[in-house]
Amino acid sequence: MAEPVWWMANFAAQSGMRYEPDTDERWLRVWEPFATLKTPIRYEHALHATGTSMALSIARMVLAPRAGWAVGDESWIAFVQDEGITGPRAACTSDAAGVFGDDVTVLARQMTGDPAFDAVFNSFAASAEDLSRAVTPSVRKLTVGWRTPVHFEIKAGGFVLAPVALTPDPQSLAWLVSAARVFADKAKKRVA
Repeated sequence: MAEPVWWMANFAAQSGMRYEPDTDERWLRVWEPFATLKTPIRYEHALHATGTSMALSIARMVLAPRAGWAVGDESWIAFVQDEGITGPRAACTSDAAGVFGDDVTVLARQMTGDPAFDAVFNSFAASAEDLSRAVTPSVRKLTVGWRTPVHFEIKAGGFVLAPVALTPDPQSLAWLVSAARVFADKAKKRVA
């Protein structure tokens, strides 16, 4: 059982979110298996917010310990449910270190045709057309601009966003909350 962390409880209270140290994982596990992320052994310290058009859950994802490590790797992950996101399933990653990356994906590797994006991200979708519909120019421009290793997966009804280099502190958590909201806006934009 995860013990409460004072700064996370404080952050949640100030942000209008609900804090759950010992996370009910059922809602989060519905998103698995991920296309580019390893499946964590647990989620903990979740924050939840529900708005008029979007539901946001952020949690620490904990991977199984690697050989020679006493504890597993941890990172933030955001789950967003938003009915305004209607595109097909697609996933992208710029996580070159691969600690959180899964080597097996059910989606085929595709190119967006955007040289700046394709130089940084590996992209996966059932087809190039699906990738183009899901990962819009707005999403590509936003995520390249972040300049941090990130995994994201878009599907009808929402997305998962995992910037794997964020540290466990209020500044990183605030960045992720803001990034998830901006990402949602960009993911809803459709190309004419």
